[in-house]
Amino acid sequence: MKRANSFEITGNCVADAKISTCANGREKASFSIAMNHLYETTPEGEKKTIPEYFNIEVWNKSFFELLKKGVTVTIKGFRKAYMGKEKPYFFIVATNIEKFVPDAKE
Repeated sequence: MKRANSFEITGNCVADAKISTCANGREKASFSIAMNHLYETTPEGEKKTIPEYFNIEVWNKSFFELLKKGVTVTIKGFRKAYMGKEKPYFFIVATNIEKFVPDAKE
């Protein structure tokens, strides 16, 4: 059965992932990716974009080495949230990460 709460996004790593060790000894990587959102095309054909940022965490160590600043990746996972001090904090838990290879047709 497919998850109803599933995401697949492609973007660029904003910085190298931060690796942290939890109390139970497991390691996780936290990082952000940015992707450009096209919001307008001018009459002259100029495209205007605005960056959107997504916070990601991944627990599978085999992906840690891939998560370097500037690398374009495709993230598959699900959205998770918790209540911060003043507002909810949303992030994506990655279940799969692949280095993005553009289609030759693009």
